[in-house]
Amino acid sequence: MAQIAKVSQEVELRSSAPKFYEFLKNKMDFVFQMFPEIYKSWKVVEGNGYAHGSVIQLKYNIDGLSEVKERLSIDDANKSLTFECVEGDLLRDFEVMKMKIEVVENGSNGSSANWSIEFVKANEDVATPHNYLLCVAKVSEGIDDYLCKN
Repeated sequence: MAQIAKVSQEVELRSSAPKFYEFLKNKMDFVFQMFPEIYKSWKVVEGNGYAHGSVIQLKYNIDGLSEVKERLSIDDANKSLTFECVEGDLLRDFEVMKMKIEVVENGSNGSSANWSIEFVKANEDVATPHNYLLCVAKVSEGIDDYLCKN
């Protein structure tokens, strides 16, 4: 079996970790609506809303239009959400693809959104998914700006 690789990025936030995490977890529909240039459509296809274990079908545009189904895992104790690709276009390039955000307090300096992607490439020619980190960093910054203004 191929080795699991990991890339990560930290995004500094002005909003508090609980505020950012709760917004992301409880307003996922609104988050998708905030970024129409990225998210083209979304719906829950298994489970009860955006809850632990639910499967979300997404159409998005990151280097071209793609469609995936992702299983959502929620860990409130660690303020983290994990999106594991279970079906779709990503699995042509990756045997495994999991994206995780963990939101942490940075004392009096706000908080940070720590994004990581664990993946196994389907072959050597597949690029490392840095473009996905750039995308979620943009989304995190947009959410943070919204929370600081509202």
